[in-house]
Amino acid sequence: MKNCKNPLRRWLALVLCLLAPAAIAELSLQQAVERTLAQNPALQVFPLRLQAVAGRRQSADLSPAYTVELEAENLAGSGELSGTDNAEYTLSIGSIIELGDKRAARVALADTRYALTNAEREAAAVDLVAQVTQRFVSVLSLQQLVSLAEGAHKLAERTAAIVTERSNRGAAPEADQLRAKADLAQAALRLQNLRSELEAGKLALAILWGDDQPRFATVSGDLFNITEAPSFNTLFEQVADSPILEILAAEQRMAAADLELIRSQSSADVGWRLGVRRDQASGDSSLTAGISVPLFSGRRNRGNLDAAYAEQNQQTYRRDNAELRLRARLFEAWQTYRQSRASVEALRTTILPALESAQKQTRQAYEQGRYRYTDWVAAQREYLDGRRNLITAATTALHNQALIEQLTAAPLSPGVTNAH
Repeated sequence: MKNCKNPLRRWLALVLCLLAPAAIAELSLQQAVERTLAQNPALQVFPLRLQAVAGRRQSADLSPAYTVELEAENLAGSGELSGTDNAEYTLSIGSIIELGDKRAARVALADTRYALTNAEREAAAVDLVAQVTQRFVSVLSLQQLVSLAEGAHKLAERTAAIVTERSNRGAAPEADQLRAKADLAQAALRLQNLRSELEAGKLALAILWGDDQPRFATVSGDLFNITEAPSFNTLFEQVADSPILEILAAEQRMAAADLELIRSQSSADVGWRLGVRRDQASGDSSLTAGISVPLFSGRRNRGNLDAAYAEQNQQTYRRDNAELRLRARLFEAWQTYRQSRASVEALRTTILPALESAQKQTRQAYEQGRYRYTDWVAAQREYLDGRRNLITAATTALHNQALIEQLTAAPLSPGVTNAH
């Protein structure tokens, strides 16, 4: 994992902003990331892939092999050539002289394959960190929703008790008591459903590092720690270092190296042979030598060259297309992040304080007989919905923050990097 340490440090600098002091039963985001990078099977395959590519490079760097040839003539014929008395034996050694820098071209192609595999490993690591972050944020969000549902259930219990007491005194109709009882049952059901979702989310997170069940009680972090986003142009300038574009750049280099290898094959190799011939009849020996050169190698290689040129040109257009799609996706994530962050600020500073005050005043008015039960319940629901909207907006912001980090392979806020 040597080559992907620096990008991952930048990535971890971002996710550290979510961390809070972890208790024994709590899992931090940093721990989740470290476990995933160390144990996820998708990353374990890359050392083997790199080993295979290194082996192919070693083979590509070899010189042409030598050959040894033993040839017999005038052997086991008829008449004077019967038997082996008049046989001629030739023992020779030969090889090929490669022209056109074929060996260098093979090695260059192998090196680009190694670089491509490294780029794919880095991209896979960054994608996994993004996946861990998003699942971690989902669990953190569900914890907040469960806590809110627990508060809503307690509120429903208190409401039912107040309504029952007023109904027993004849100050409220029996229908209000039935409604309060039904609201309490629904609050219990919502709490049960959210607890089930939380357990499923914890399992989905633990699976990323190979655990068959979550071995932590809770995750630790601040769901509402949302930094201000830089300008879109500032973010897009970082896209050049994106693992996605790095893979495409490596593929471009590999296509260029493949073209050079095919171009080198237009130069014919020269075969040579040097040997010793012995005449059994006379007992004399002589040296033999020969060369061989294929004809029309350049013409026969023309089709391969055309295909390699076309592949190289395709890679250019693929990168341009990927950059356009990356820009659109990044802009969408950036806009969603900014809007979600603005929603969080508005809910925390303006909307929720007003709704909380309204529901308290409505409760007092209901107890004094000035408001109906439905008015009080409506105020409660508006306040609870506001808190749910706050959790949803914060979750959306952090999910898009992780996506922005995944696309740029850089922390969203430079201050985070400096702080850690």
